[in-house]
Amino acid sequence: MSTAPVVHPPRASRVPRDFYEDFVRFSQGSQAGYLAERERWLRALPVEAREELLFEFEMLLRGLERYVHQEDNGVTDAQEQPLVTRDFREELKDIRATLSQAIRLARHLLDPDSDQKLQFRRYVETQLADDRGLRSRIEGERKQETPQESLFVLRQSFESLRNLIDHLLQLPVCGLSLFTDVGNLVLREIVLNRYFRPCRLTEFRLEYDRLRSARLLALLATVPAETRPLFTTVYLGLFRLLHCLAYVSQDAQGPIPRRVRVLLALVRSEALSLVGYLKNEIAPRAGPKPLQAACLRAARDIARETERIARDILVELDRDRAAAARASYAFTQLFQAQVVALTEALSPGSASGEAPFEQLVSATESAERLRRDLWVFSQLCRTAEGHLRNDNVPSAEAVISSIVAFLGYFQDGSYQLLRYVDYEAFDRFSALLTELPWPPEGPAVRTRLIEDLRGFSQVLENTFAAVSRRAQLRGFNFDREEAERLRDRFLAEGS
Repeated sequence: MSTAPVVHPPRASRVPRDFYEDFVRFSQGSQAGYLAERERWLRALPVEAREELLFEFEMLLRGLERYVHQEDNGVTDAQEQPLVTRDFREELKDIRATLSQAIRLARHLLDPDSDQKLQFRRYVETQLADDRGLRSRIEGERKQETPQESLFVLRQSFESLRNLIDHLLQLPVCGLSLFTDVGNLVLREIVLNRYFRPCRLTEFRLEYDRLRSARLLALLATVPAETRPLFTTVYLGLFRLLHCLAYVSQDAQGPIPRRVRVLLALVRSEALSLVGYLKNEIAPRAGPKPLQAACLRAARDIARETERIARDILVELDRDRAAAARASYAFTQLFQAQVVALTEALSPGSASGEAPFEQLVSATESAERLRRDLWVFSQLCRTAEGHLRNDNVPSAEAVISSIVAFLGYFQDGSYQLLRYVDYEAFDRFSALLTELPWPPEGPAVRTRLIEDLRGFSQVLENTFAAVSRRAQLRGFNFDREEAERLRDRFLAEGS
């Protein structure tokens, strides 16, 4: 009797996909390739807090997009005077201040070496170029072949626009048509940028759009696959708005920086966009009627409260220094309440008690889960490494199967709680598991696997130690028994 050969499935089918990364990549559409290249640039950038700098930079770009649509910015009282007869000097000053902050951030994001090279190249080209060469230089700038070039071109354009606004502000009156023309120039530079084009409401960035809540991540893991992207989008949209409001609160003390008006216009605009998404996209596909009703109720509450804040508070920004702080507080309470309401709709009883929002986003709880999962991950890797060193290949294969299963669990939760700078090592190890011949036959393959397991175990142990030193875990002992139970559960599943 002949025996059919055993056909092992491709390794990629054995390794779980990171739902979150797939979801974010899909949301980026045709920009995904450029944004993946931008991620590689950002990870190699030797700049402190680079992810937060990038978030603030792109937040300002989105704010400028919204603010130049004067009839919809929501932070001026259009009823005081018809638009066609108004002087838009103050609004131009707001745009200028926002451009200035964006220029400062762009300088921080360009490492000195790249900045100097690009500045020198631009100087040489302007000195040596004839008319044909000048056209070639301008076309070359528009190609924006690297993120550094793209950021440099945008910064140079903003500096030119700021200089233009400085001269326009000397005019006796800055009318609507002038404001509109300046706004169109700003929009043109933003839209034509290749690597730093602001994202839309349902488009996200791996660099800074993360749900850093152990409870919410665990909850989303239980949502059916067909509706999980919808609810993930709403959560990410709400938390992005809260992230923006942190900048408003930070700048709302003392004299209000003009860019705060631009940021509040952005928050109002994106809140109303979220209303449309809840009503038109999520509610019809949310599943059971209670969930549909919860989405429609959230849309109604956000629309109603946003209108009230715009009507009662935002129009006071020019007259009352405290108005920005009041608006920030009101918006923050609104969005936090919707996070709680949505969570309660998905899992009744999970967002009850005192301070439910603070419980949902507890930094201590998230750090404890991350610390536990890092320990389990390192234990599994060390165990597989030990079996391979002892030439116990069957036991090693069983543990590697446990690692693959644990990777799926880790990606749904604790991976999202890592710092951005930590992702690269975890992504490399995931890629290794995908590329690894299965089963790992031959001494060369096993030797490579031993070294990779040893190296990644060290990364896990170093990350575990770093998380353990976080202020949130001060006074909280590591629950080794709970961690051992989780480790043994995955070991049993792999055997």
